[in-house]
Amino acid sequence: MNQFFRFAFACILWAALSGGVLLHAQGQDSTHFKATGKPILTLFADFHNEFTKSGPGRAGFALKRIYLGYKYAFHPNFTAAVKLDIGSPDDIAYGSGLKRYAYFKNAYLEYHTSRFQWAFGLVSTKMFKLSEKYWGHRYIAKPYLDQYRYGPSADLGMIITYKFLPTLSADLSLLNGEGYYRLQLDTAFKYALGITWQPAGKWIFRGYGDIYRRPFTRSVISFFSGYKSDHLTAGGEVDYYFNAGTEEKVDMWGASASFSWNFTEHFQYFGRLDYLNGGMRGVGPEPGDLSRPGNGVTSGIQYSPIKQIRMALTWRSFQPVSIARPSSNWIFFNLGVNL
Repeated sequence: MNQFFRFAFACILWAALSGGVLLHAQGQDSTHFKATGKPILTLFADFHNEFTKSGPGRAGFALKRIYLGYKYAFHPNFTAAVKLDIGSPDDIAYGSGLKRYAYFKNAYLEYHTSRFQWAFGLVSTKMFKLSEKYWGHRYIAKPYLDQYRYGPSADLGMIITYKFLPTLSADLSLLNGEGYYRLQLDTAFKYALGITWQPAGKWIFRGYGDIYRRPFTRSVISFFSGYKSDHLTAGGEVDYYFNAGTEEKVDMWGASASFSWNFTEHFQYFGRLDYLNGGMRGVGPEPGDLSRPGNGVTSGIQYSPIKQIRMALTWRSFQPVSIARPSSNWIFFNLGVNL
């Protein structure tokens, strides 16, 4: 399997080099280019209230995440970015103390042309970037693969993306495999390959696979399809995680489907259904977190007065497979700010 990923890496790199994309500006005149930069500010906050069979449960305000950073384009083909993540303790380790952690989420250099992209440093991974875009409500809940920790959203390494055709592109990642808060140095790497196909303007399909040999061989396979029109956005995926547990032969798999419908300029109705079979120790419940295994439902109405601000009244429910575990129901008021 490692040989396959190395071969794919060599093919994509060869295609990029043969296309003359490296070390050339493809006719872009840097003398007329004006360097520009923009700050990065993202905020997720909510008020939540739990409902149980015996009556009201936990309730309170939460500041889930703050991103602070800066992105700077200093050449037509070069961009650099640094982003600081101030998140919840559950993002670090299950059972952490009630305090916030600040760490670098991104710190990378990117070279890009119309067909080729190369990013190096602490980069955002490609595992669920497309499904997150089609889900479109990260301030309410993480995308499926992130929610259930199939892999980190950022990692040390490099990612090469090449567009073979206007409708077909591929990306290959060589990553540390430890995520963005464990910067351990060792000889184990994660290899990941993704292929994205957009045969028509409204439809898109993506296949993804990775392999990581530490402490034993782990691998994720994911298939996603999405649809987008003027008013409707929908996406669905099926995912399998080989050796997801602390021991070999403990797998988990599942599926997710979501949609959003813009029924006016500022209002949107959205929904999502998750199913997970299996699970790992070390992922504890939080307000509205969809525990596992079981079925999770998220539904709500979003109001966006301007592009940078979104608010939603959200209902989240989880029905566990085991009758020994109670179901959970939550009402949220969510706020997302993204500059």
